[in-house]
Amino acid sequence: MVDYLRYYFNTLLVLTAIFGFYLGGQWVWLGASTYLVLLALDLLLPNDYKNRKINHPLLVDFSLYLHVVLMLVMYGMFAWRMKQGFPPATSYNLALLGSFASLVWISAVPNLPIAHELMHRRSAVERFLANIAATFFFDPHRAIGHVHTHHLYFDTEKDSDTPLRGEKFYEFIWRATKGAYLDTFELEKRRMAAKNKSVWGPSSIVFWGIVAVFGTPLAIGLYAGWLAGVITLSVMVTTKFLLEALNYLQHYGLQRDTNQPIEDRHTWHHFSTMSRIAGLEITNHIDHHRDGFLPFYKLKVHKDAPEMPSVFICAPAAFIPWVWDNLIVKPRLKKWDLEYASPEERKLARKANLRAGWPDWIGESQSVTVQHHRASVWD
Repeated sequence: MVDYLRYYFNTLLVLTAIFGFYLGGQWVWLGASTYLVLLALDLLLPNDYKNRKINHPLLVDFSLYLHVVLMLVMYGMFAWRMKQGFPPATSYNLALLGSFASLVWISAVPNLPIAHELMHRRSAVERFLANIAATFFFDPHRAIGHVHTHHLYFDTEKDSDTPLRGEKFYEFIWRATKGAYLDTFELEKRRMAAKNKSVWGPSSIVFWGIVAVFGTPLAIGLYAGWLAGVITLSVMVTTKFLLEALNYLQHYGLQRDTNQPIEDRHTWHHFSTMSRIAGLEITNHIDHHRDGFLPFYKLKVHKDAPEMPSVFICAPAAFIPWVWDNLIVKPRLKKWDLEYASPEERKLARKANLRAGWPDWIGESQSVTVQHHRASVWD
């Protein structure tokens, strides 16, 4: 039963935000405050290396469908609160900031992982629900570039969702955002050209994507006032940049020889308990790259795969380049290069380290090996 209920924790996160908007005042911070709860639980609970046992998939899939409905309710409740106003004693600007923070946080986590899961489903209804969820991070057709580019080229320079070694988070989010939009546009443009139709016409998903991302804040603005609409648009754009943090954490600096099979080493893994729950197993997802249609609850734990700390530690660390580089990623990439990488990937990694201006630990290791070999010969 616990294996089923754990995924409804994400439902509780959205309900908390909804309740905060219902109460008004500084209670609007409730949604954002769940980050601290997740962080505390992730630090207190042991890592989770268990595989899930789900015999009745609909019971966990229902949480995904319910989530999309609750996201609509949450934004509706925010609009209602903005229309109703805040009590006179409330610090208005602080309440607006709390509303913004709660909407951004919930639109990112757990919304992104759930949207990601739904966009990989075979059902047209589930993919439509993914488009609704993805609208709240300003990218309703994220699935197109994600499936047709990222899943083909991850861990290579062809993939805009794979951060390069030495690439700062603030540089990456712009490149990844641009790449995601261009992938969608170019693929849809080719599809429309084959039908002799314009990519800007009503038959194109590009057209409907624009309608969705601008129609949402427009609708809220017409109901609750221009400020509510501006906040909504700002939330969606901000969340779009923040969601790229997940790609930053999952694939940073990794190298892959595309002529070889996908192996456990080709994604970073976060096995902390709350990372797996709030991330809907996306933090344990190398099997997802082997089979994109595999449901989240069937992803297996590979304990020997390269591991990162909790997502709730890595995400804020990414905003501080020195901390990310020196305390999080460089030590782990050094281990990855020397212990996990194939010979061809080690060559790619060495070039990447040199381009980034990082220490040449691969060359140093090879030099030590040669010296040991020579010493053993003379002995």
